[in-house]
Amino acid sequence: MCLSPSKIKYKQLTRIAPSHFYAMVQCPYKVVLAEAFDWRPLIPLSPNTYIGSVFHKLMEKIIKGKISEENFNEAWESEIKSKENELRHEGITFCLPLKKHIQNIGLKKILIKNQLKNSPNTSISKNKHIEILSEKWLQNENGTIGGMADLITKSVNSTSIWDFKTGKLTYNIVDESGEIISLVKDDYEYQLKLYAQLYFINYKVYPDYLCLIDMNKKSIKIDFTYEECQSLYKQAQNLLLEVNSNIQKSQFSILANCSISNCRYCLYRPACSFYHSWLQTNSQTNDVIGRLINTKHFFNGNVNITLEVNERPISIVEIAPSFAIEKYKIGDYLGFYGLKHKDENTYSMNKYSCVYDMIQ
Repeated sequence: MCLSPSKIKYKQLTRIAPSHFYAMVQCPYKVVLAEAFDWRPLIPLSPNTYIGSVFHKLMEKIIKGKISEENFNEAWESEIKSKENELRHEGITFCLPLKKHIQNIGLKKILIKNQLKNSPNTSISKNKHIEILSEKWLQNENGTIGGMADLITKSVNSTSIWDFKTGKLTYNIVDESGEIISLVKDDYEYQLKLYAQLYFINYKVYPDYLCLIDMNKKSIKIDFTYEECQSLYKQAQNLLLEVNSNIQKSQFSILANCSISNCRYCLYRPACSFYHSWLQTNSQTNDVIGRLINTKHFFNGNVNITLEVNERPISIVEIAPSFAIEKYKIGDYLGFYGLKHKDENTYSMNKYSCVYDMIQ
């Protein structure tokens, strides 16, 4: 694939979604690139990402009382098939069928099915006095801040906003006394508090509870104040204005914030010239960019290549025929992303790696 960062067609951002706000705070340029590429990732996603959307769909139906233990298997197969058809339509076939590409798929199925058993969430669907709003769109008056809340439950006495997550809800830190403290991930808190403010804008009242749920039936209530929600909302508004101003002035260097945490899993790093410059002195992301100086073909179709990177040779081995390395010629400037680090000067590729012809 060919990619020229200098030819990116930038667009003004029309909206900030609560689910993207934290990423935009950390590195605005990441969201700018995502918008420029219509939110189509430049790096192959792990199949686990796709099973996450299946989890969301099943959780929605479980809470609505549309799935029982008797018809769970049928619903599971239906959602898997629906997701696979969607991926085929988008031209994403490397991870199909999903069941063969997701590690511990059986365990994940069991974890989702367990949501049906003795879960406080299923009691919601049985209570006729609770209104359930799934995938509810919330936005401000002019639509500049908005997104889809996974679930809103409303009763006579209280309102709750719920968000489903497939990964860990918390991370651990060690406090001054040496004790381990578990904290909710900041991006999850930002997201739910922004939804709380958007709910207030739409209904003139704040929700009473903000909750996270994971695949292990673990739920966490997020403490919040109205002032926190208002502050994050104003921050989002100001950030959108600031980013669009910098886009208009082509001041992209101001928006980029390269770091290991921001860049390692960024799906748009192949298009980021600031990341490419940063990568010259940072090698912790398992990406390599350099000039092709040698290729070696094997009878099984695999290829080993050598790149000149910062005046030293770096080898990339075990490149499968599907990557079509033969189309590149000596002297081409190539970017390899998502590699496996074997030793100081050697990397290998896997099915989630990708290569771009970096046109200079």
